Amino acid sequence: MTQEPKPPLTSEETDRALAKMVKQGIAAQVKTTFTESVFLVGFALLLQAPNIVIGILAAIPSVTQLLQIPSIFLLEKYRNRRQLNTYTQLGNRFGILLMALIPFIAIGEIGLLLLIGAMFIQSVFTAIGSPSWNSWMRDLVPPDRLGRFFSTRMALTGLVAIVASLSGGFFISNWLAYIDPSDMVGQLSTYSVLFFIAFLFGMMAIYYTRTTPEPPMHSRHEELSFAQLLAEPFQNENYRNLMIFSAVWSLSTSFASPFFTVYLLDVNILGLEVVFVAGLVALTQLTSVIFLRLWGRLADRFSNKSILQVTLPFFIIGTFLWTFSSIARNYGVLIPLIILIHIFNGFSAAGVNLSSNNIGLKLAPRGESATYLAARGSIIAVTGAIAPVIAGLLADLFAHHTIEFSLSWLIDGELFTLIPAYRLSGIDFLFVISSIIGIYAIHRIALVKEEGEVEEKVVIDALIAETRRNVRTVSTVDGLRHTFEAPLKVTRRGRRKKKPADIEPIPDDDSHDEGQ
Repeated sequence: MTQEPKPPLTSEETDRALAKMVKQGIAAQVKTTFTESVFLVGFALLLQAPNIVIGILAAIPSVTQLLQIPSIFLLEKYRNRRQLNTYTQLGNRFGILLMALIPFIAIGEIGLLLLIGAMFIQSVFTAIGSPSWNSWMRDLVPPDRLGRFFSTRMALTGLVAIVASLSGGFFISNWLAYIDPSDMVGQLSTYSVLFFIAFLFGMMAIYYTRTTPEPPMHSRHEELSFAQLLAEPFQNENYRNLMIFSAVWSLSTSFASPFFTVYLLDVNILGLEVVFVAGLVALTQLTSVIFLRLWGRLADRFSNKSILQVTLPFFIIGTFLWTFSSIARNYGVLIPLIILIHIFNGFSAAGVNLSSNNIGLKLAPRGESATYLAARGSIIAVTGAIAPVIAGLLADLFAHHTIEFSLSWLIDGELFTLIPAYRLSGIDFLFVISSIIGIYAIHRIALVKEEGEVEEKVVIDALIAETRRNVRTVSTVDGLRHTFEAPLKVTRRGRRKKKPADIEPIPDDDSHDEGQ
């Protein structure tokens, strides 16, 4: 790693770098969409994966995040974040290529082991590259633009994810229709095509990473030992409170989110078509895109903590609504409920993901961000690794248990059911546990201090006012064009000279790991 980062970047170089990071994010998003979520779970289910394997696949990225700690040593030694990220992304792409080859190597249990191995390879290199990526973004993007830049970048990558999800879903469904159900290799190969496309876009992301200017790393005023470096984030009371919140929230989301797709695809539960599930994912992403810019503006206007205090309860409610599927099915409104949940989650997840990522960047001291963010990432890794494995075990255990509540009226010996049974079974219990843990996370975020924080009512009033204004704007053809065209201005601005004020100010696809 001999190539040194350039001297401090000029405003024009910063503009070009931000524009390249948007393009890099687009390519990385296609890669991520085709190798995670609905397509990963669909591929695993075709390989006859039980719930515990789904839990392991969800836990692997969290377990490997512990590698962020030793990777700080590499960062401090070589101090070349771009070069380090180039190497780690290459390793990640090897794991994706292995996924594409699984149907042609082995299926069944061996295929599942290869899938776990491929995910492990991807996650290991992603974790090793995370501290350098986070540090790079911390120094590249001005602090006062975190909300606007990343909301814009996430909005654009969200639009790309929508197109990729729908395209992939249609491709899988149409190809599977022409393949004999007994031809396991043929069915699995449909996913291999998507994985190979993901590999190509992943290589494109490496190109943008390699050609993006890197500002010099900020040096510390005092030399500390490696042990002292690792201990420092835990000695900072405010950042320690943030890490506790992050751990609790990770526990909550990791308990339920890996099983949303299982709930939809499993023939023993809802058994929906892949293309429909991909459409639901796209709907969530579209809703997030619409609200990302709004949450970004409010985060810069108030604080990330204020946004979290408003959006966390909405996200928890969205998770708990999954438990009403049995009642919705009795009334014939299951599909409308599922659609409502995805819209609800898209609205809240936009604010939660943007603000939880940015508050970690903002509270990490400049020049020490790699250590602070790695410490936070490792704490999240522990809970994020434990939760899905325990959840997978509990899902299999609760599959044989059911709790029902119903409201009935007994008149002259005849029983009248006023409200059909509210039933909890199997994965439903995971959604309840996740919601309870999430409520505790709301308490923990209240202990974090951030400049500019205000009461929830102020944010809600501003949200309502902004939403009304956006509705009036979007209700016109020109306003609708502006809504979806705005994110594209970032990439256009990278091609022309502009004043510093022109820059559309701040990421992360998997907690600022979009570079991977």
